[in-house]
Amino acid sequence: MSKPTKIAALVALTMPCAGCGTAADSSALGVPSTFDAGADRDGPDSEAEVDMPDAADAFDVRPNDGTTVDQAVADTTGCPPGLEVCGAECVDVAMDGRNCGTCGLACGDGERCCHGSCAGVVRGAAPPLARLDDCGFLSYGTYANHGESNADNILPDFSFAGYERGGIPIPDVSVVRTVQPGPGDDLARIQQAIDETSAMPLDGSGFRGAVLLSAGHYEIADSIVIEADGVVLRGAGQGLDGTVIELRGKGQKTAIRVEGAGSGLGEVAGTRRRVTTAYVAVGARAFDVESVSGLAVGDDVAVLRTPNQAWIDALKMAPYGWTPESFAIAHERRIVALDGQRVTVDIPLVDTVEDRFGGGVLFKTRVKGRIRHCGVEDLRLESTWADETDEDHGWTAVRLSRVTDSWVRRVTARFFGYSAVLIENASNFNTVEETAMLDPKSKITGGRRYPFHVAGGMGNLFQRCYARGGRHNFVSGSRVTGPNVWLDCAADENHADDGPHHRWATGLLFDNTSSSELHVQNRKDAGSGHGWAGAQVLFWNADASELICDAPTGAMNYAVGCVGARTQGSWAPEEPFGIWESLGANVQPRSLYLQQLQDRLGPAAVMAVTVPAQRTGEIFDALRSWAGEGRLADHL
Repeated sequence: MSKPTKIAALVALTMPCAGCGTAADSSALGVPSTFDAGADRDGPDSEAEVDMPDAADAFDVRPNDGTTVDQAVADTTGCPPGLEVCGAECVDVAMDGRNCGTCGLACGDGERCCHGSCAGVVRGAAPPLARLDDCGFLSYGTYANHGESNADNILPDFSFAGYERGGIPIPDVSVVRTVQPGPGDDLARIQQAIDETSAMPLDGSGFRGAVLLSAGHYEIADSIVIEADGVVLRGAGQGLDGTVIELRGKGQKTAIRVEGAGSGLGEVAGTRRRVTTAYVAVGARAFDVESVSGLAVGDDVAVLRTPNQAWIDALKMAPYGWTPESFAIAHERRIVALDGQRVTVDIPLVDTVEDRFGGGVLFKTRVKGRIRHCGVEDLRLESTWADETDEDHGWTAVRLSRVTDSWVRRVTARFFGYSAVLIENASNFNTVEETAMLDPKSKITGGRRYPFHVAGGMGNLFQRCYARGGRHNFVSGSRVTGPNVWLDCAADENHADDGPHHRWATGLLFDNTSSSELHVQNRKDAGSGHGWAGAQVLFWNADASELICDAPTGAMNYAVGCVGARTQGSWAPEEPFGIWESLGANVQPRSLYLQQLQDRLGPAAVMAVTVPAQRTGEIFDALRSWAGEGRLADHL
């Protein structure tokens, strides 16, 4: 892939003006040393230009509003030249969305402050689907879905994916129990330490503590289980000299299960409201409903698409067993504003809701049994196995089920037959990073070797991950709704393709992902009737030998800045191409996810969740050099 051009690095620093109050604490990189996960993080952030080594040459980070200043360069207002005092902050009124052009003039929802004026993020028709404007923000081009003429859709905002809805650093939780490896099976002692920690009270940050497994070799015959909020299982490293846990014996077991209880979204009876907007576009956050009675800002809701037979027929999916009832798919959201009959939700929709295809409803949810603030980190997990096609041994390394605001990081999984990390059962806003799956042992056929798999849940981020010997490495299951993101991930020795696997997964971003095949297509009767694998699936600056990106009726898929051979669909070569832009040449910004995160929360959010190498370009070579052995940081 082509290398981006180097640009100056600018880092967010939020600070009162000199003489206007006490300076906020900040690190040497300008990232706040603490983040309030419960605070409103959707407003503009503050930043200032700094001289920083390893500056972002692939990612646009720009000056915006408040800043830390040296008293020697402050003018008589207590602010550096070009900034004004607004309240207790030094701000650039040319760029500050809260003080645009003058103090106190805030830009509206969906607007940015550029050159002292509020402007919308939508700039006209695509192409391109997205580009950087002259103030360094993304602006979006509208497009029409396949078979439609109304260009009302834009790329959705994927930046809500990740721990605590993105932009929040994963914490280092204090150790409260330590376990040493012993002779024989270690499961009982590990589980006892977890259970004791689970009985402790939550601290002010929502954590109970970490169980530390000291370096050495551990044997377990069954799953380690975390079932309570705020519990972290930590080892001493993912290398062979760190903490190695070997899952022994027969059976397709999971080494570590992090799991809540129950299922479903808990629809609150009597709260269904028909969506009355005739066409709710991809990327939209606001729409009308028949009544807002009983709804309030802050309510957790689901937007349920209720497709009709016309939708099934338009996609030609009836021969594969698709029915309207089986594709009523719910998108979890939260109400952030009410205005008359208009509802605004927190996260843009990743699928259309349109009258001609059955429309949709909104209802309140009360999800029970979901746990949060759990972590699995710094471990090496291995399964015993009999031969290369053994099907009766450890199957999944880590499974997150009904879990939110949690993480798996710096974990290497080897020899498991199915997955390194499986996310399922309404698990939202989790981060998986610097994790690898190596050398799975199983037959090479369906239902095996899915290293990084979202089977249920939204807002999940996989970044800096690596797979070797998988089939569907970076993959979603059926009816999965986004946003879900795979960022800066690489796979080698693949046996199949990556992308949505089957049955209408929506809102997936494969951002700087490298694999042999990246596909989104109509799979017709593959498997048990996969049909259209996905919609609103975006390959951004991705690298693959073969790329398939086709468009379903009433929806769209996209390939932007990708390097690889554009190929007709394997099962349905008659399907039309989706939107292709800049095939064979990368585009700016290098990472759509990171740029969207910056636009929403400011550069401090990007600094909080990335390593310097991600801010200077692609990291495929480093991922392949590392390949899950030891620390990725040693290869960057």
